[in-house]
Amino acid sequence: MSTVDRVQELVMSDLLRGALTPGSWVRQDELADRLGVSKIPVREALQRLAAIGLVRFETNRGVVVAELSATEADEHFSLRRAIEPLLLERALPHLNVVDLAEAELALTGPIARVAPTEANWHFHRALYRSSGWQRGLAFAETLNAAVAPYVALYTQGLGAAADSDAEHVALLDACRAGDAERALDVLDRHLTGAAASIVGFLRSQEVAR
Repeated sequence: MSTVDRVQELVMSDLLRGALTPGSWVRQDELADRLGVSKIPVREALQRLAAIGLVRFETNRGVVVAELSATEADEHFSLRRAIEPLLLERALPHLNVVDLAEAELALTGPIARVAPTEANWHFHRALYRSSGWQRGLAFAETLNAAVAPYVALYTQGLGAAADSDAEHVALLDACRAGDAERALDVLDRHLTGAAASIVGFLRSQEVAR
């Protein structure tokens, strides 16, 4: 992994954990110090993330995490609905006890309490990892970093945590049973329902402004 890749992974991890929230500033000096690198690879990594809309460069001010947007949410979740079922379908015949145990731990372990949006990605990653599609998995991770604040809005702000948890459990049960049709149906309902609630709420907020 190159230095630029390491910086990008660190920023995406901060986004997934909720350590970087919409509208917060990304301090390039702090990132460089955390990894013991110069600001050159830090800036290059942030430019990569800006190119896919996770952060934005503000002239003479620095780099800021993108604000919540109905349009962005719709795009991110549409892309998730396109790529994640493919990853799950390919992974299902190859899921093993380690994958399933890791998915369960993401739902029940300490990370679910202290960093629920990061736990959300760990759950999905465990179910997709055996797909053999490394580029697809990397793309899914980027999308999950992008939607982390939207997931927080959905589960905490809109009170849908119980629904989301129940869908995760149902998805894991279907995967344990090797029931591809049911697993894909649950995943589709999980992503589609979250997207509809989030986009609908954000559009109503934008109209109210």
